[in-house]
Amino acid sequence: MKRLIATGAVLLLILCGCAAQTESAATNPDPVPIPAALPTGIYDANSRIEKETDGAIKAYPLAFSDTVGFLPIGSDILLFSGETETTLTRLSGDTLHTTASATLRGWIRPEDPALHVHENGITYYDALENDLVYLDAQLLETRRIPLPETMYGSPALSADLKTVYYCTASGLYSRNLETNLDRLLKEMYFRNQTPVALHCDDAVIACRIEDEDNTPKQLYISTGTGILLHEVPDNFVLKTYGDFYFARHMDGIYPELLIGDSEQGPTLLTPATYNCSAFPLLEIDGTVLAAAGTGATRLDYYDLHSGKRTSSITLDGLTDIRSISSSGPFDIWFLGYDPQTHRDVLYRWDLQKSEVCDNRNYFSARYSYDHPDLQGLVDCREIADTMSRQYGVQILLWTDATAFEPWDYTLVPEYQVSVIRENLKELDQFLSLYPEGFLQKAAERTGSGRIQICLVRSILGKEDVAGTLDEAVGLQYWDHNANSYLCLSVQPEGLFRNACHEMSHIIDSRVLTVCKAYDDWSTLNPSGFQYGYSHISNLSLDDRGWTVGTNRAFIDLYSMTYPKEDRARIMEFAVMDGYEHCFESETMQNKLRKICLGIRQAFDLEKASESLPWEQYLKHPLYPK
Repeated sequence: MKRLIATGAVLLLILCGCAAQTESAATNPDPVPIPAALPTGIYDANSRIEKETDGAIKAYPLAFSDTVGFLPIGSDILLFSGETETTLTRLSGDTLHTTASATLRGWIRPEDPALHVHENGITYYDALENDLVYLDAQLLETRRIPLPETMYGSPALSADLKTVYYCTASGLYSRNLETNLDRLLKEMYFRNQTPVALHCDDAVIACRIEDEDNTPKQLYISTGTGILLHEVPDNFVLKTYGDFYFARHMDGIYPELLIGDSEQGPTLLTPATYNCSAFPLLEIDGTVLAAAGTGATRLDYYDLHSGKRTSSITLDGLTDIRSISSSGPFDIWFLGYDPQTHRDVLYRWDLQKSEVCDNRNYFSARYSYDHPDLQGLVDCREIADTMSRQYGVQILLWTDATAFEPWDYTLVPEYQVSVIRENLKELDQFLSLYPEGFLQKAAERTGSGRIQICLVRSILGKEDVAGTLDEAVGLQYWDHNANSYLCLSVQPEGLFRNACHEMSHIIDSRVLTVCKAYDDWSTLNPSGFQYGYSHISNLSLDDRGWTVGTNRAFIDLYSMTYPKEDRARIMEFAVMDGYEHCFESETMQNKLRKICLGIRQAFDLEKASESLPWEQYLKHPLYPK
């Protein structure tokens, strides 16, 4: 009853007030209140990328191009920009308008181990003053804490902001910021040593060190006991969220993406695309893999509980993807660069608007060299045998590929099934390049009558053999039975190109054996030129006058080592698209023409009416009209 009376009283006051002011309002009206203007943000409602992705990607162009990275701060975004100093910019709202900004001395990065960002403020390490600095939500400085003068590198700060970890010349220490007491965790005497991250709810600290051989490594040390838990190469990347972890480990030239927790693991994530960058988002149980291609980038989102790829999108014209973070279970932010405006752009990706139906489970067991996936290797061998019959060659895998290695190089077998499968696909594209019967004819004078193609992990030069490279991507050699081997190290990309180069040596051998097409090869070179006859000596050359423009006589400096490498380099580039500029000079046209004539003569193709793949850049075709 009282509420009704109060409400009625309020209504009565309003009505009486209006009645009492009617006359004065007519003679002296109050101005109509103007609503406050909404803050202007940076959201581009007309962006090309939003239209092309049906709203899955929204663009927020920045006013600068020196963005270091960003971090979510609640529902806001905190930008880090600058090259010598760091400008922090806090962006808020749907359109991302600026609510606070501050310029700090020194270069501060989002991944700094002492940096903590939360809605109420920011803590960072000021290397110039050797202080921990506290900022409030408006980026105003509120406090400084001096750190030990004997400290090496940067400190790491615990999540509760109560403990700082640091290194000196003699070891790893922790300091309680409430009592200001220091504790020695572990004695260490490396040339360089500094904390780089805290993991597993601050139970483990990672320190980067350099040993006596100047080799950078990371040490994982218990913050409770100071015990060394693990030692890994410096390129090992670990992200943790509680006891859940995501690790990127280089196994050969391919990265292993490992997922696990304190009770199980590691499980291997085998993505749809290998040559990619990984951005783990453990707070939402996922990861984004970015694969940059020619003029475009493909983003795939993987659920790290199910192993499924749940969202995917391809962004044309965008190849520079950096600093991916999440602000919610379906909301991904990432940083890119717009080459048209020469500015950085923040992008917001709505995962629900780019969902895919992919039922494949991308998790698999982790195998090793000592315990490989034997059934998977058998399956790969069946694929290789089918290709061998189709093209008239012999493709060798796993330990078969290293059974007959050359005298000057060591071959390391590849055991990763997924890697072998990817390279078999590229090898299939390469072998389909040659006309039917061509490869058999190339090997008809060899011991087995077939070219042996070996897929290996790596090709390492022997230290006690002069003139070898430390590591080669391809190799062509012969054994004591006159068998011809074409050895290729598996690559994230480039196997096709390397295979073209090494196959050219085998083709070269037949041309030199059955005809005289190359007898006057040296007359095509510039006057006074001499080949170096060493794979090593030309590595130090810097005179590129004969590798550019109208004077071009060689593809590159490596072409100047041997006549066979000159011809192999030409064949390598002649079969790939986009290299017409390499064959514009008269000398390069003459060299390419002589190679093409020699191959036609040696392989009985003089009457072939079609143009062969390596003849695409000839200005005057060889085949009959």
